[in-house]
Amino acid sequence: MKIGKPIRKKVYGFILQDNEVGEKTLLVYLNEPEVPFRLVGGNVDAGETEEEALFREIQEESGLKQFKLVKKIGTQYYYKDYIDANVERHDYLLIPETRLPEKWRFTGEGEGEDCGTVFNYQWIKQDEIYLLDKEFREYMSGKYIQELFGNGIR
Repeated sequence: MKIGKPIRKKVYGFILQDNEVGEKTLLVYLNEPEVPFRLVGGNVDAGETEEEALFREIQEESGLKQFKLVKKIGTQYYYKDYIDANVERHDYLLIPETRLPEKWRFTGEGEGEDCGTVFNYQWIKQDEIYLLDKEFREYMSGKYIQELFGNGIR
């Protein structure tokens, strides 16, 4: 965190699904070739709860609507150079209510900066976490998200 910088409240979905051989996988996307995999989520708008923002962001960035919110994983605080702001990031564990495809493409909707952006979605396994953007990767551990690292999804 940097003194004197604004705080941006954000939410992100750690969306898990078992693959065809029963391994836990995490939903990620690419939308710019030079940027590592990211998780779906974004800003909490004025007047929104964290959960409302989470489901809105997921729908705007992926088109998906039906999830079971398992739990809030945690809150992270850090400074992000790209936006020149402090971030208060709220992470949530979700599972889809129906089986999602292995890969798909979605064009962002809504009124924000992601409108018209093409998101390329896929699933990664625990041993592919190194492919995630550092913003998320440093929190990917059995202590933070035990459901991905061996303790099943309920």
